[in-house]
Amino acid sequence: MKRFYWVVISLLFFSCENEIGRVDLLKNNAEEVQFELQEGDVISLYTEIDIEYIKKPLFVYQFEFFKDGYPLYSGGIDPLVTTENKNETYSEKDGIVQWKFYGKLQGEFKADTTAIYSIKPSFIKNKEEGLKINKADIFFVK
Repeated sequence: MKRFYWVVISLLFFSCENEIGRVDLLKNNAEEVQFELQEGDVISLYTEIDIEYIKKPLFVYQFEFFKDGYPLYSGGIDPLVTTENKNETYSEKDGIVQWKFYGKLQGEFKADTTAIYSIKPSFIKNKEEGLKINKADIFFVK
């Protein structure tokens, strides 16, 4: 029986990705997250969102990527378009949608050389009537 537990623990340990940073975009919009990456390391981006709305909002997570302090590129992504969703709840009552989930954002970042990289995310949103944002976190996973 002990052997079984060690096998399960080993599988979980080696199959799990490692969170290397997170930003609460409601409290720390445009906070820069920095980490050292080795050549070939891949960073995946995840989000956890909890919103209420009448009309589906237009959101963008804007990213600026840096290597050793120098700009690499920037771009944006819709945080409501995700894969691998977990803990998702979606309900609609009296025209008000409540939607909550944790999911993987499209795309990944791959380090081309060993260096200090940083990502500066920001949250751009429209001002829709009836929009309530309870949570908008972003996670960086290696």
